[in-house]
Amino acid sequence: MNKQFRNEYHRLIANLHQTNSFIFNYFGQKLAPFDLSVQQYIVLRHLSEGYPNSLTAGELKEKMNDLNPDMTRLVDRLVAKNLIVREIDPQNRRRVNLRLTEESKQFVETAAAHFADFESIVSHLTDEEVSTLNTLLNKIRNR
Repeated sequence: MNKQFRNEYHRLIANLHQTNSFIFNYFGQKLAPFDLSVQQYIVLRHLSEGYPNSLTAGELKEKMNDLNPDMTRLVDRLVAKNLIVREIDPQNRRRVNLRLTEESKQFVETAAAHFADFESIVSHLTDEEVSTLNTLLNKIRNR
C-alpha cells in the first residue's frame, strides 16, 4: 500500500475526492466557453426542466445535490447575466419566483448540447462495473 494512506478506507476516500474533482473539472472546462460555473449550469438545467414555470430559491435548493448554502449569490450572478429573472409571486408577495427567459431557455439548450455525450467520461466501464459502482456509491450515501 502507498505510504501516504493509513489504510484502504483512507485511500478510498481520497480516491472518491480525486474522482469528484476530476469530473467537476471536466464539466467546468466544457462550460468555460459559456461563462458558467457547474453550479450555475445545474440551476439553469433545473429551471429549464419546468420552463416556463418558475421555482423559488428553496425549491431549487431542494432539487440540487450541492450542499452549498449560498443560493442567493448563485442566483444573483445568474440574474446579473440576464439568464434568470426574479418575480414576485402574485399569490404571495413574500415569495420570489425564479424563471428562465425565452432567450436563456435557448442558451441553456445550446449549452446542454455540449453535454449530450456526458456519459463518455465513464463509457470505458463495463455495464457490470457501472452497476456495481452505482450500488456501492448509493451504499456510501445511504449508510
